[in-house]
Amino acid sequence: MKRIIIITATLFALLISSCQFNQSVSIDSTTGAFYKGDGLGCDGITMEINGKTDNRNNFIYGEKVNFIFNNVRGFKKEKNKSFPGLSIYIVKNDKDTILSNSNLLDNLKEGTELSPLQLNANFVCDLPSKNNEKYKILINIRDEKGDGTFSYEMPFTVKESNLLNIESQNIEYSKIYLWNESLKQPVLSNKTNKEDVLVLILEGLKGLEVKNGNVYPLFSIDLEDSRGSKIISNQNILSDFEFKGVNAEDFTRGQLPVILKFNDGQVYNPCKLTAQLTDKNSTKKLKITAELNIE
Repeated sequence: MKRIIIITATLFALLISSCQFNQSVSIDSTTGAFYKGDGLGCDGITMEINGKTDNRNNFIYGEKVNFIFNNVRGFKKEKNKSFPGLSIYIVKNDKDTILSNSNLLDNLKEGTELSPLQLNANFVCDLPSKNNEKYKILINIRDEKGDGTFSYEMPFTVKESNLLNIESQNIEYSKIYLWNESLKQPVLSNKTNKEDVLVLILEGLKGLEVKNGNVYPLFSIDLEDSRGSKIISNQNILSDFEFKGVNAEDFTRGQLPVILKFNDGQVYNPCKLTAQLTDKNSTKKLKITAELNIE
């Protein structure tokens, strides 16, 4: 369940219509992206967000961002094969490299005959956003048999989804999001299928009163439809820890997943989700609400 940044690279044969010279420097005024070819060129760069073509650099936590380099050319050929290399880096606040991969195409040591050649690199925005962090992605394409290069960089920011409304009273957290376990992707819309399994995930929780190295969290959750019928209701899913507690450091380092499953039957939308984390030994609490349409 723990989300990590995922980087992949793929090759496709694709017919492309536009044109760009091998010696080129371009700036995208919308996103601030800067790309430069030196010996290598391409017929344009397409950005896809969650599988749809888009062009922005403000991403929502959990979105999948894909960069497609169309008809990359200029490689030195050996036996009609090209030998591309592709590296990617993500830098936070202009100083911390939080992700690096020097060659996503390491499996292409024997080269490829695909022409036109499309290179694809993507990542999931599982990145901190609470402190208005600023990020930059750097992608470099190179010719492993020659001197040609093509570089791309773009600044971007990450923000939390507006799906969840979070109110905290002296309890800190690093991430809170809703995950669709059936689709293996974050929930970014308030529409969901009743057959899907959702997971409310809380990470980096701290601030609860510590007694003998333990904290004593309580967690209630309710999902109620527009007619007041309870679809899900549990007054304390952490009842096993109410009296014995849980190690404070483990609680902060770990992840608190709350599984939501829906039964068959009529649901009157919209439905209101209310989850609340409280501290048995203080008045500290964290409240999460959301409106869902279950179809």
